Amino acid sequence: MPVRILFENNGGKVIFSHLIHHRDYKIDCATCHHDKKQKPLSQDDTALHCGSCHPNEFNEEFIASHMDSFPDETYCVRCHHTEFAEVIFNHEEHKEYADDCSDCHHGKEIEPTPQRCSHCHKSHDINGLISMRQAGHQSCANCHEDMFETGLSSCKSCHVQVDMTKYEGDYTSCNSCHEAEARELVLPRMNAFHDQCLSCHEKEGAGPYGPDDCNKCHISR
Repeated sequence: MPVRILFENNGGKVIFSHLIHHRDYKIDCATCHHDKKQKPLSQDDTALHCGSCHPNEFNEEFIASHMDSFPDETYCVRCHHTEFAEVIFNHEEHKEYADDCSDCHHGKEIEPTPQRCSHCHKSHDINGLISMRQAGHQSCANCHEDMFETGLSSCKSCHVQVDMTKYEGDYTSCNSCHEAEARELVLPRMNAFHDQCLSCHEKEGAGPYGPDDCNKCHISR
């Protein structure tokens, strides 16, 4: 069993204490390790090291081979959070609050007849047109200023959650929503990764998770 493992990281190298997590925190091997050829590991099984499946870079080669690295699809949600589908939106109810269609839609100089946002705005910014997500959020923010100023803990306030036990589609990449800089209601990429790690540490009451604990994981390059 390795005592410490060094992870390369853009934010600074991370020293991970394997011994503390397993011996002192009493975390079972199967919590972190898994084997694609067997059932989830028990204490008596031999644990594969992370690098046997997970490379240092999440590139196209990793994505192609990654899908065969796990016993079944239930493992996907260890890294991917819940996918979200259509917006919970009642058009008729919103008519009661709008003075006219242009409160949400563009004026007649852009679209003489109100259309669906997706007719022009696609999944990504194209030819000067902002993405559907950004266009929708900006339109909603015109009225829901309090919601956008406070921020949301999850997309489920507005979007339908997908039942991940029956999900067969592609998973949204981290970068699709979590960009390097804070944007709209979505956590920036670094915060999203930190949230996954630190929330577990805080829940267990062990390991670094406070604002002054950066040097317990990251070291200067």
